[in-house]
Amino acid sequence: MDTVILVDVLDAHRRMISRQRLSLAAAGPPLVIGRDVGCDIIVNDPYAAARHAELSLEEDGTVRITDLNTVNGLILQGERVRHATLADLEDGEVQIGHSHLRMRTSADRLAPERQDLESLRSRHREYGVGLAGGLLCIGFAGFQAWVGSPDDVPLTAARNLLIGLAVLGAWLLLWVLLGRAVRSRWQWSRNAAVTAGAAAAALWLAWITDVTVFATGIPRVTLAGVMLGIVTVGVALYLHVRIATRLRRPQAAVIACVVPLVGIAAYAWFASQQHAGDVNYIAAPGGIYPPTWSRHNGIRPEAFLDASLELRDVTDQMVAEDRLRAGK
Repeated sequence: MDTVILVDVLDAHRRMISRQRLSLAAAGPPLVIGRDVGCDIIVNDPYAAARHAELSLEEDGTVRITDLNTVNGLILQGERVRHATLADLEDGEVQIGHSHLRMRTSADRLAPERQDLESLRSRHREYGVGLAGGLLCIGFAGFQAWVGSPDDVPLTAARNLLIGLAVLGAWLLLWVLLGRAVRSRWQWSRNAAVTAGAAAAALWLAWITDVTVFATGIPRVTLAGVMLGIVTVGVALYLHVRIATRLRRPQAAVIACVVPLVGIAAYAWFASQQHAGDVNYIAAPGGIYPPTWSRHNGIRPEAFLDASLELRDVTDQMVAEDRLRAGK
């Protein structure tokens, strides 16, 4: 009894190097796998032996892979084994050295045809999100320049834009190059949409949180803003990982949850250590906004100034009385 077997040789990043369609006979010789040019399936991997393993067909139709007493053996689901059947392989894959072999026979049931949404996918949504995010970032830079330096808005806005463009450009380039290296595809529009959208959401969310704290006088609102910011960064990181790598959803979700939390914790710890021994350090207050935006009972600037002058007069009087008593 003969069977036809399809063997894909993949590199360490699971990119296909070669594909071979071979015949395997129960009464015939096995197929040899290794680095030697005489092998039936050649694996160009320094961690594979010259004759590393062989594929054989048993009388009952079972395809068996057997290690040929090599140093590294066969890696199956993270464990080193010396032999296995094709039915034991998860997704038909076995690791030899740092390479992977993916095998299937004509008896294996194929998954149904997947619907192709990528080829006909419209990128209008990506362009729209990227454009909207970019405009919101530009608007935020101009708004901050107008609030912080009303006398020199163009120069301040240009400086903010250049700094933001450099940071976001480096972040975007990182994910585009990673996608090119792992998936062999440029993903400019999708990564740009995620980067611009997440940046705009994070910037305006931080400003809205600051305004809300000023308006309500509730400092705990800051914690809610920080949590929303972490969620925004996590979602962006999840999308970047899914676009640029071959990691599955659970793995990408773990990265998206862990990395922002670790980053926030590290930043908080370094900030606390930096000012731990400085008794003169005063944490920066929130932004300054029009008094009419505040919705809690506070003190108007005129009343605060009058109270300060009264306090100064009382203090001067007390100092004068103490000097008078000391002179007697």
